[in-house]
Amino acid sequence: MALSIHLGAHKTASTHLQYSLRLAGDRLAAAGLCYADPALLRTAPLDLSQILSAGAGCPEEPAFRAALQERRQGCAALLISEENILGGTHRSRMFSRRGLLYPFAVRRLRQVLALAGESQAELYLAIRDPAGFNVSAFSLQVLLGNEIELAPWLRGRDPAQVDWLGLVRRLAAMPEVARLVVWRYEDYAALRPELLRRLLPEGLAPAVPEPPPANEGLTQAGYDWFLRRAMVETEADLRQLAARARRRFRRADGHGPLRPLPAEDYARSAENYAAQVAALRRLRKVEFLQPPAAVQIPA
Repeated sequence: MALSIHLGAHKTASTHLQYSLRLAGDRLAAAGLCYADPALLRTAPLDLSQILSAGAGCPEEPAFRAALQERRQGCAALLISEENILGGTHRSRMFSRRGLLYPFAVRRLRQVLALAGESQAELYLAIRDPAGFNVSAFSLQVLLGNEIELAPWLRGRDPAQVDWLGLVRRLAAMPEVARLVVWRYEDYAALRPELLRRLLPEGLAPAVPEPPPANEGLTQAGYDWFLRRAMVETEADLRQLAARARRRFRRADGHGPLRPLPAEDYARSAENYAAQVAALRRLRKVEFLQPPAAVQIPA
């Protein structure tokens, strides 16, 4: 397959995988693989998010195509890794008013294929337990200075529900999608060697280094501190306040992860997740990866 696209999703260890591949960028290019990730695709003229927001036919498209084609010179294959192809984590972009996950994903993916000059692609997508996904995406928006409390970000959605099945069905139904490889975020560490083997030219996977965890979110103690300050310091810069909270209350110092939901929501989320995974395994064009039996991680 000349084009492979790692779609993310957000908050599923995408940044860690992207940074791993970036560290081996020279080796990938020498082996005939053009690798394009956010470090390349979020700067003009290759500002993919801006072009996707503007829609097909926008004035920036020709410059993007030309820059990508120049980047691909001498490479037989192209690997794109950019979670913003699906959409964003802002409350109005990640979910529609009716709760549809990444509502414009198909249109945006189709535009990416056109920009790359390819008629088909193999897709790679990680999914995550709904409660963890919702909380982690909210935490990111807090760190970006866009949110304070979880309820407004949810906009009435059930935090124990994320329709991964619907998203995968929409993507797999596209004629341009040859195959969709899906895995659980919770299995990422165990599956990382297999993912690298599939994404890269033969023999290169062992050469990819493993960096430390990336994009660590707020801990519960950090969020509690942030919330108290945000409610009192009404003129404070929320982004700076959240950054201070993350620095002061780190997981490395023994602070637990952000868990703002009641225990019953996490239990319902685990049940919903297991049911969706079982249904995903049966979809046409979908290959669901799982770690070897000896290292499988329980849901």
